[in-house]
Amino acid sequence: MCGISGIYHPHHDSSSGWMGVVENMTRTLFHRGPDEDGYFWASRVSFGMRRLKVMDLKAGTQPISNEDGTVHAVYNGEIYNFEAIREKLENKGHVFKTQADTEVLVHLYEEYGLQCFDHFDGMFAFALWDSKLERLIVARDRFGIKPLFYTTPNADGRFAFASELQALFSFPGWSRTLDPIGIDKYLTLSYIPHPFSIFQEAKKISPGCYLLVQGNSVKEVPYWDLESQLNSVDTPSSLEELDDAISSAVKKMMRSDVPLGAFLSGGLDSSTIVYYMARHTNHPIQTFSVRFREEFFDEGENARAVSEILGTNHHEIWGRHEDIKLIPQLSQYFGEPFADASQIPTYLVSGLARQKVTVALSGDGGDEILGGYETYLASLLAEKGKFIPEFARRGLLRMASQIPVTLKHAGPDYKIPKFLLGVHLPPLESHAMWRTIFDSSQRRNLYDQEFLAELKGHNERPVFEKWASFFEGDKFENLTKYQLLDIKTYLTDNNLAKVDRMSMAHSLEVRVPFLDLGVVTTSLRLPAKLRVNGFQTKVSLRKLMRGRLPECVLRMKKKGFAVPLSMWFRGPLKGYLLETLSPERLEPLGFIRPQYVQDLLTLHIQGKSSFSRQLWNLICLVQWHDQVLKAGRV
Repeated sequence: MCGISGIYHPHHDSSSGWMGVVENMTRTLFHRGPDEDGYFWASRVSFGMRRLKVMDLKAGTQPISNEDGTVHAVYNGEIYNFEAIREKLENKGHVFKTQADTEVLVHLYEEYGLQCFDHFDGMFAFALWDSKLERLIVARDRFGIKPLFYTTPNADGRFAFASELQALFSFPGWSRTLDPIGIDKYLTLSYIPHPFSIFQEAKKISPGCYLLVQGNSVKEVPYWDLESQLNSVDTPSSLEELDDAISSAVKKMMRSDVPLGAFLSGGLDSSTIVYYMARHTNHPIQTFSVRFREEFFDEGENARAVSEILGTNHHEIWGRHEDIKLIPQLSQYFGEPFADASQIPTYLVSGLARQKVTVALSGDGGDEILGGYETYLASLLAEKGKFIPEFARRGLLRMASQIPVTLKHAGPDYKIPKFLLGVHLPPLESHAMWRTIFDSSQRRNLYDQEFLAELKGHNERPVFEKWASFFEGDKFENLTKYQLLDIKTYLTDNNLAKVDRMSMAHSLEVRVPFLDLGVVTTSLRLPAKLRVNGFQTKVSLRKLMRGRLPECVLRMKKKGFAVPLSMWFRGPLKGYLLETLSPERLEPLGFIRPQYVQDLLTLHIQGKSSFSRQLWNLICLVQWHDQVLKAGRV
């Protein structure tokens, strides 16, 4: 696993002027690859990389080139089928110098050109320079497991790219002007979806795409999309196929030349991954989890039960309210505001795991591909609730407003109003309601008039309108449409971003078997009733794992990797909350109305409403602004 960075400078014949810049960019990525660094300089490109040694520890140094030195690459990730590819390429006459998967990438491109993406399976972000054709390819894997940012090209085509946003701050001439649309998307969702970032002149490469760069031309080209994979086969999958697919994915992702373990939260997904790992080894697996003193949020006893059955060496760390103060530090790894509170336990468990292993497997992606979110139940039910007359819906909303406020992560005081507000909306917008933190009405009150004018009405448009095509026609059943939307948005830009940054902060590589291509396509081809049926989610996995995992895991309702914010904000973190969101801290942002935030604080602390999500969103924004942007630490 690595961190990569580079600059494309098409009209500079000498790379010497860029050496120091690329070295500075690469130095910010040390945590992603503490074992060694490497550089490549040419007349039009300059590459840098930091390496975390996982495969071929003695060789595998990057950048790496082909036999005649006409193709050069830096690479972050794993190609899981590299040995089979290597054998085929050797039969075609290619000569390899290392046992590393990075070299396979170079020879694949040499053999197949831009069709190389059809041949490998894995998670990756890479940059490849073809000196013969004088073209640069900068690419990201199919699901966006590995990150890749770039600055928008200037007039002469020059731009920089990097694994993390903070590396771009070393690129001269790049403007750090904030993007109003990026800000609005963050406050809507608590993360910023691709291709946007918090800055006007920085973008995220979309999953399943590459930048094709020649001369002054830079264009993003898709090489793969999930929808076409689902259209190509009419025969539905079976539980036996799912069993084989998960088993195969876990087995190939266990290949490592360094110690390997797994995250084990006690939920169904992580427990399933550990079960299959135990099938493929005779040695006890190292497993890791985070626990909370607040019982509703703790899955530790389930994790222990799974560990006991599967014979793992289990390790725990306790999350505390004091850990909330890690946010200024964590925001530096994201480089932009990010407000999924589970970044904290993810950071903690990654640090715990790194004490024992260098690679960990996780259960991320299972909810999106197998139908694990309760929001799928709500969205499917909402389709049947559109017959409710408007006067009745408004009456129900008034009744729902009287439900006592709960301190749970998502109690009835949260779920029922959300459901009723979304019932009469189109399916895309109704499902988006469940991902929305500040809705459009709240954001109108939150922003000052000048910022609203800058947005030019963007804040009133559906946040996921880019993916509206999923909901057109009958190509997919509605459940699949909701899952595709979550895969393209919440999974990529929230969950995977969180796991990548928080694990790599500790130089820990995390692999995600549920996002193996075979597992994803098999899961989404299951009949809808084997994903969600009635009020039961993840039906297929529960059936598959019955008798293999403890019943307490199979019966448990989804909790997510939640943090007890509501409890802490009304208790030990009340002072921290009030200080961080004081007018003195909010005013420097320049676009927030402090009085509106004070109103939210009052209602929350008095227990009249729960605004923990909105308040946390603002806390992370303030901390990012103060500790990263204003302090110039990115």
